[in-house]
Amino acid sequence: KARMCARPFLVCDIGSRITAKFWHDNWTDYGPLIDLVGPLGRRITGLPTNAVVRDALRGRVWWISSSRSRNPVISLLRNLLPSPENMVDCEQDDTYLWKPDHNAPSNRFSTAKTWLALNPLGPTIPWHKSVWFKDRIPKHAFICWVVAWNRLPTRDRLRSWNLPVPSVCVLCSSHDESRDHLFFSCAFSSGIWRYYTHLANLSPPTQFMDCLIWLQTATRDRNVSFILNLIFQASIYAIWKERNSRIHSDTNRSFQSIIRE
Repeated sequence: KARMCARPFLVCDIGSRITAKFWHDNWTDYGPLIDLVGPLGRRITGLPTNAVVRDALRGRVWWISSSRSRNPVISLLRNLLPSPENMVDCEQDDTYLWKPDHNAPSNRFSTAKTWLALNPLGPTIPWHKSVWFKDRIPKHAFICWVVAWNRLPTRDRLRSWNLPVPSVCVLCSSHDESRDHLFFSCAFSSGIWRYYTHLANLSPPTQFMDCLIWLQTATRDRNVSFILNLIFQASIYAIWKERNSRIHSDTNRSFQSIIRE
């Protein structure tokens, strides 16, 4: 398995032509020939699977150059093979180099570059700094991250799984519960969040995902921005905790008591 993972990153610099495998090594500009012509290529050309590059040469020309066959595999090989005249005679053995990216092959292995080649970076998440900022409270950040991916078991999701649960929000009893309703279209939850933003003379959006983006440019003051991010995540944590308490413990607190806490 490891060999198959490494194979695309190995290229062969032709020297004496007695080591590089004609079919399986990456010595042409197009990659291993076996991947391009398929297993029939060996039978049609007569070159065995373990043939080296020199086996395909007859003096200064490729062996298949003299073939009059119109077989498409032969025609394809003629187009894929480099001109032997451009292959300088060399006594040095064929050299295997490492090429994990678009840069020139190297005889030095790079763990970092290989890791990136095997695990390419995904698209940048525009809101990640609003969740994973320095000195965050881990349990608050985790809940915020789960909310961002809409993975909390809100009632709309539970009902989509055919579970027999009510649809109404237990915080306001006015609308169906969903991620976007809880954070922060709900009158109860928005009262908690907006209490703090009002103190800072700020007007955040009503939708959760919009808030995540807004937090990154809400203020230029770093201290205020840090506190605002903490309050945002603490509000989410407190709202979800209160929601669960009302369902499972039959307790009801006002948003003022949550703010005082």
